[in-house]
Amino acid sequence: MSDTSVTNRFLELFYQLSQIPRESGKEKRFADFLEEFAKENNLECYRDKSNNVLIKKAGNKKNNEPIILQAHMDMVCVKKENSNHDFDTDPIEIVRNGDMISAKDTSLGADQGIGLAIMLLILESNKIKHPDLECLFTTEEETTFHGAENFDYSKLKGKRLINIDHAKDDSIVIGCDADICNQYIFEGNYITTNMPSYKITISGVEGGNSGWEIKRSSKNAIFIMAKIIQKLQAEKDVYICQISGGNSENDIATSCECIIKTDIKDIENKIKNNIEEKHIDIQIDGVDSEMSFSSEDSKKIIEEIINLKQGLITKKNNIITSGNLGKIETINNKIVITGILRSIEENELQEQNNENKHISKNNNFKTEEVYKDLAWIPNKNSKLKETYTNMYYQVNGEYPGFEITHGGLECSCIAQRITGLDMISIGSIIEDFHTVNERMYVSSCEKTIKTLLAFLEYENNHIKG
Repeated sequence: MSDTSVTNRFLELFYQLSQIPRESGKEKRFADFLEEFAKENNLECYRDKSNNVLIKKAGNKKNNEPIILQAHMDMVCVKKENSNHDFDTDPIEIVRNGDMISAKDTSLGADQGIGLAIMLLILESNKIKHPDLECLFTTEEETTFHGAENFDYSKLKGKRLINIDHAKDDSIVIGCDADICNQYIFEGNYITTNMPSYKITISGVEGGNSGWEIKRSSKNAIFIMAKIIQKLQAEKDVYICQISGGNSENDIATSCECIIKTDIKDIENKIKNNIEEKHIDIQIDGVDSEMSFSSEDSKKIIEEIINLKQGLITKKNNIITSGNLGKIETINNKIVITGILRSIEENELQEQNNENKHISKNNNFKTEEVYKDLAWIPNKNSKLKETYTNMYYQVNGEYPGFEITHGGLECSCIAQRITGLDMISIGSIIEDFHTVNERMYVSSCEKTIKTLLAFLEYENNHIKG
């Protein structure tokens, strides 16, 4: 296949898969598509109850030691405030501007639609040389890792895995941090207060994946809202009726809404004149609301938000520990905050987790662990890393960098389930993923595809570094 035909077919496949809704936890239709794809191409296919799909293809070269290719089906679904896009039914509207590809008013799903399209490209081709392939498509990577956790790995023969979930094309991922996701839950008593009610709405805050955009995480919409309420509380009693914002623990909250009751006069000007973040959108409306948390409970809620660990917590010998409060919601008389902590240093991670628990206890919040992922510790003796690095140099004329990513990858989960697994993670440039500004670049995808195809064809030949 010529480079042009490979690129064109890759883009066709990316567009095709973008027509199928695949929000985390709702991957059934995409799993149906993969089963039909395997059937049309006469490929062996296995699908489990979690909608993970494994497609196998026999090798067409002499040395057929199997390679596992792996990427996740699901995407983070976010849209502009005024968008009517329905992620349950509507396709992603692809926009191409020269080398750059984005989506109209929504996230693009390049994370990890790129990996999916590359795997489909290789599986359907009769011209690409490769060893035995085991292509694993997993579910719920963006939320719980339940897909990777529940797959039956006895179905795989390979001991080498290439995960396609990196967001750069000039480096190889060789490890990733551990994480702990908690919910912090407050249960109070609603009271009736005869005061004016106001709805404060914040939007337009910079978002993204909190593992990549650590600085943005400390200025998320939930935190900004809490600082606004805290300043009001310093002047007079404020009663929180409800508060909600953010979508998931992994992503930076771009909007937050809080309904309060207070006797503070000229509240709109006081909020807008005192807010530090001038670039965001803020709106204050009078509303009708009867019930609220008490003034004291409202102070505890705000103290919890402000004091829990967010953004960069520590950096010791280039080891980063960070936190993110990604979601807050009011459920009847409960406030539920969902957050995540990350570090490759397990002891540091646990220390920060204990501090968050202590903070929550002081504010009468209960801490419940949602999930915990172990770190992927780099393998200093990885033959796969060595071989792929040499091929990268042969194809691109330079060596790749090596990274331990701060965000979680399914590699950490899979490594616990396959003894002796050698693995790396590769990818193409994706910018502002998990946001409506997400974008990818055709030239970067071409670079990654060319390198991977060369590796699959020539990896057993003698290559000088």
